[in-house]
Amino acid sequence: MPRLRTALVLLGVLQLLACHPHRAKYPLAGAPEDVRSGSVLTLRQNISLPTGSPDVYFQDQQLVARESLRSSYPYCRFGLDDPATALREVQPNAFVVSSVEYDERSAGSLGEVVSATRMNLQTELGVKGYHMTCMLPSSAGYARFITVPEIRGAVGEFFTVNPAN
Repeated sequence: MPRLRTALVLLGVLQLLACHPHRAKYPLAGAPEDVRSGSVLTLRQNISLPTGSPDVYFQDQQLVARESLRSSYPYCRFGLDDPATALREVQPNAFVVSSVEYDERSAGSLGEVVSATRMNLQTELGVKGYHMTCMLPSSAGYARFITVPEIRGAVGEFFTVNPAN
């Protein structure tokens, strides 16, 4: 009889623990680790930034229109901090990451919730005003920040990505 009582008490405690709300160990995106200041993104071919739009988009190793983005796949947005008043041609260049901002509940380019990694860039000569924001939509599975291999998968041959050590 004492064993039955102990088993019932233990079962009751386990049931109470199972019903008790637990704070998730990682409630949102995991800690960003892959992209740091000093990383280098090297543009390997010309990119045209359209008039009135400061950005171009990359997904699946292709340059794509914003409306063609697939919401379940990582993508990156490269551009200027200010919209271009005329068509702007960006020549091949090495861009150094001067700072990185992370937002685990950002609004993506299609209005979806994304974990965004924004890399503020400057040329090797110190010209500022460029950025690369890479996003992983929450619909991709679970909230986490994009990794360097996923960035490479989005930008393809347009950029080489060399993370800082």
